[in-house]
Amino acid sequence: MKSIFKPLAFFSLFFLGISSLGFAQKSLQEIAELNDKKWDKLVKNYRNYSNSIDQLQGLLNVELLAEENLPNPKKIGVLSMQVWDYSVTNSSKVAQTTVYQKNFLTPEGSNLVADHFLESILPIFQDQFQAKGIALVEPSEFLTDEEKRKIYEEGGSRIETSGLVKTLGSITSFLYNSKMGEGSVAASGYEFYPISVVNMSTDFKAPATLGLLVEDLDLDAVLILSVGVSLVKNGRTMVLHKIEAAIVGPIDDDQSKEYKGRIGAGMMNMYRDGLNYSSVMLEVEPFEVAKINKSEGAIEEWQLDGLDVVSKRMAADLIRGMEKFIALDKSKD
Repeated sequence: MKSIFKPLAFFSLFFLGISSLGFAQKSLQEIAELNDKKWDKLVKNYRNYSNSIDQLQGLLNVELLAEENLPNPKKIGVLSMQVWDYSVTNSSKVAQTTVYQKNFLTPEGSNLVADHFLESILPIFQDQFQAKGIALVEPSEFLTDEEKRKIYEEGGSRIETSGLVKTLGSITSFLYNSKMGEGSVAASGYEFYPISVVNMSTDFKAPATLGLLVEDLDLDAVLILSVGVSLVKNGRTMVLHKIEAAIVGPIDDDQSKEYKGRIGAGMMNMYRDGLNYSSVMLEVEPFEVAKINKSEGAIEEWQLDGLDVVSKRMAADLIRGMEKFIALDKSKD
């Protein structure tokens, strides 16, 4: 008898693919209206993603950190609000010639997009943090002298990562040469720090080097906000890929103690410099968030209904994750 396994397997995979596409959210409003269970399936947060509680506990266990010196940030600087351009170069054949069409955001366009998202997201984050007695301050507020301004402006060159990418220059080259577009910039008044929330959440060296920078800026921690977008339909439509946020800060360790000559000593000493306190990542099948008038080079219509609720829920997850980090609490409630 002829086997029907392969046809059935194909049908099952095909059906699953269609089903997953059918349930993909098509607007921020749909995401805003998700119940908590579906929200947690879509959003990476303290309930389902990596955290730094074990690293913090490890510092306590080897007495490099005293319990009374556990992080408890009250003044968090907004390090950067940046737009990552995921646009791609399309090619087509005309006769014997390959024609390339670039639909990247211009730096000016990305700046406008970053400003708009910042104006929409940051006030909601500030309200949520203020309710917990935490001030979220912008560069215009925490860069109180020329020394701090220079530290902030040059800070990107101090950030390092472990593994594939070693320095900021390597990160920039790696991202731009792979899938990032040309219009990746920060909002007005902010420096562009080409470090992703994923780097901060999964790498040990990036938050360590950033933690030292935070100390030099006289902040308790910093917030990184980023939005991933791209242009489609011949540059007439902008779609959303992701919204991410992370809180990274220093560790008030006992600097009089050395820790060496043991397995993992290098990583443990990195943890002493800084850790990722909390992160939240919303990644979606790209959907439209703006119509663009190409002839005028301007946004014709924003489609951001629901962003306020999404921002509020992301801020709540970020704060709760930080509270659990501070309390060394691994529970998922």
